[in-house]
Amino acid sequence: MTKQLRVVLILLVGALAIPACGGDDASTDISAVLKEFEISPGSYTIPAGEEITIEIENAGSVDHEWVLLQPGVTISSEADLPETEEELLADFVYWEEEVAPGDTQSFTFTAPAAGDYQVVCAIEGHFDAGMEAQLTVVDP
Repeated sequence: MTKQLRVVLILLVGALAIPACGGDDASTDISAVLKEFEISPGSYTIPAGEEITIEIENAGSVDHEWVLLQPGVTISSEADLPETEEELLADFVYWEEEVAPGDTQSFTFTAPAAGDYQVVCAIEGHFDAGMEAQLTVVDP
């Protein structure tokens, strides 16, 4: 085999391997860092209908939540949220967990149907201060 052919084969194998390492692929394992006042990363991609494991670290000094809103529900300010916890859970929340300051916990939930979803911290004052992220759910 000539040196040129060997180089071409190496480049071809490398080019084929790159998509398998993709950065935007849906994942069943995600993580979030919550702090005053942001959710990091600001976007996630997960596969629809799969069991998702999320590790949530609260790097802040107060309680924070990672709240996945229901399909079709988005808010632009906390004024859009209902006044009672019961209404919030029934009409707005798909899944949520709260983590204490300095704590890291892992949770699982089943991903909703394909679509774009809003993630917020629903603790009073936190969303309006900037605690928001986006979740994209894709068909597996």
